[in-house]
Amino acid sequence: MAARRAVELDPRNPNAQWVLAIINASSGRFDETQFAMEQVIADNPSFAAAHINLGLNNHYAGRSEEALACFERAFALDPSHPGVWLHFQAQALYQLGRYPEAVQVLKRRILQDPDTDASPALLAACYGQIGLIEDAREAWRATMRVNPEFSLEHRRKTMPYKNPADFERIVEGLRKAGLPDGPVKTN
Repeated sequence: MAARRAVELDPRNPNAQWVLAIINASSGRFDETQFAMEQVIADNPSFAAAHINLGLNNHYAGRSEEALACFERAFALDPSHPGVWLHFQAQALYQLGRYPEAVQVLKRRILQDPDTDASPALLAACYGQIGLIEDAREAWRATMRVNPEFSLEHRRKTMPYKNPADFERIVEGLRKAGLPDGPVKTN
């Protein structure tokens, strides 16, 4: 693999380490990712994307409180960060049961990028968890407007949660709102 070879050639190259860590994280190799990101951050403490990746790794490994600390550090390092970083923060807040905070973060994310499908889907799950059923349904409709092919099954297969129950909490929020894994029928 090219990323592994790049790290072998230059173990101090933060971009090569970062790419390898992303590959490891998407494959569920949490310990390898943790080590790689910690090394990148030790060598380049102001590399905001490395803090984000360490946070994502922590989140998917079931350490969402640690993830939030990483995200906050990244936001401080890069105040003009990509909007998707807000989605990552909201995912961690959701896992911690901090649904109202996640709602606020997701609203900011969607304002920045109205063409996102994942953020309104997570927003729908948040609303489901706090009992705002009509808001949940509207958020789900927004998801389906952006991407009529949006599928929880696809996300279940591609999001590398160490504990599958962590993803199922999102599904639980949607179910509480009476939402299916598909378009919401409107009368």
